Amino acid sequence: MDRKLITIGYSSLSNRVQEIALPAQRDEVEILIAVQGEYMDPVEREDVRMIHLDSFGAAKSRNVILTEAVGEIVFFGDDDMRWDESGLKRTIEYFQLNESVDLVLCQSKNEFGQLRKRYFRGKTRLSKYNSAKAATYEIAIRLASFQMKNITFHEDFGAGTKNFLGDEFIFISEACEADLTCEFLPWTIAIHPSSSSGTLYGTIKDTEARANAIQQVFGRLAIFARLGFTLRNPFRFKSFMLIIRFIFRWFPKEADQ
Repeated sequence: MDRKLITIGYSSLSNRVQEIALPAQRDEVEILIAVQGEYMDPVEREDVRMIHLDSFGAAKSRNVILTEAVGEIVFFGDDDMRWDESGLKRTIEYFQLNESVDLVLCQSKNEFGQLRKRYFRGKTRLSKYNSAKAATYEIAIRLASFQMKNITFHEDFGAGTKNFLGDEFIFISEACEADLTCEFLPWTIAIHPSSSSGTLYGTIKDTEARANAIQQVFGRLAIFARLGFTLRNPFRFKSFMLIIRFIFRWFPKEADQ
């Protein structure tokens, strides 16, 4: 298959494929849609390729995108977001002008034009200490670098799994640990509705998922990372017991879910 400059890969459930706001068709861009669930008729566009999966989980579908993509630069889309075309263009140009950069993280806005998160004021080198808030649709990668290092999304994390968040954090952290150059760039590439799994706090389920993601990234030092997170964000927990469970990763099976 002919190489392309860009792959835009969407992870979608079959009943939401028709809701995807596809970007304008361009010769240098291929669009992959990894479809979870029952079979869907193909999208009638020459630049779109649909891959039907017999499994569920956003990380699994994004790993299929990493395997199937023919673009040099890969963007990851959700089925309920839109792209900021000027931001996409700036990101592509940045990759072309900075060949040593392997991953970039940009900003996203909500449906009201407000930034969804408070990131950095300017360009910043990423590490496992500052990338926990990343969303997949804010990330773009140089595909060859990740294939060379054999870095993929951790399939025990992300939407569709018990640990329904943290897959992006783990992905970036593993890239940094593998000496890939990962940077934050202070411009917007995506518009996404306010509500998402990455912004939910207060239940035992998301507390456990966050604790497990931090464990995956920091290993033996994870308890200190969770303590630091708690000190910076104490009011995001609805009870003192949730704080204790989060720090010590204490989630008895019989606990009320």
